[in-house]
Amino acid sequence: MLQITGVLGFVIAVFTFVLTRMERRKRLEIELFESTDFDFAHLTDQPEDLPGQNLIRLRFTNISPLPIIIKPETVIISGNGHSFELARHDYWGKDQIEELMPPNSVRELGVDIEWVMEALGIQSPKEYDDCSFNKLYPLVASIEDHKGKRFETRAFSYHEAVGEFIT
Repeated sequence: MLQITGVLGFVIAVFTFVLTRMERRKRLEIELFESTDFDFAHLTDQPEDLPGQNLIRLRFTNISPLPIIIKPETVIISGNGHSFELARHDYWGKDQIEELMPPNSVRELGVDIEWVMEALGIQSPKEYDDCSFNKLYPLVASIEDHKGKRFETRAFSYHEAVGEFIT
């Protein structure tokens, strides 16, 4: 009986160790949604009466108990067999983003939606039929931290018929 208790205690100790290690790992939540440059108006002196430029806004949220140092230039959005690398383009929030993300902090970037659609090869068909009307493009968005660890999400798709990002 004493041996069973000892083995059970060891199993509980190992299980507790594994749970605490998993709980303390770095996690970054990535969200994609459509926006306009008005959301970044505080970063520019553009008059607000001009029409807004359509953007894809990328929101990064540190949901771990540890700080993360992100590298914004490593953002990649891929889909349809192509990829869009943020480092090759100019983007909104470039000079204001802080790379150090304490726990529960949020950082946002914006990039021109036309650049992304062109890089991913997503084009509206000349005529919609049943196949093209229901066309979904699965997207993968990723970013790396300063050590090269990649955080990514596969939760988003671009729906061609309505021109929106969906989860």
